[in-house]
Amino acid sequence: MGMNRWVIASALGALLIAAAMPALAWDGTDENGNSVEIESGNLVRAGDDIEYYNYADGNYHEATVDSIYRAGSEVVIDVTDDDTGYSHELTMEDDE
Repeated sequence: MGMNRWVIASALGALLIAAAMPALAWDGTDENGNSVEIESGNLVRAGDDIEYYNYADGNYHEATVDSIYRAGSEVVIDVTDDDTGYSHELTMEDDE
């Protein structure tokens, strides 16, 4: 019976820790002023692929990061859409 209590306590502890961790997302706009969101789990580095959500069309988009740089209190990410080949500029809130 002692082992079962340990398993239950461990499972509850892990669940509480997971529930306390916020699901972070990075909010910003595209070049047209449409709201976009890069969800957590995306490593945003030049040459890497990311997935972002565009609220204007209600779709997720996959894109390759061409460049990333700080512009005042914002972070600008230049991407190329993997499906269309179009370039987009995402201006994200700098949470620092």
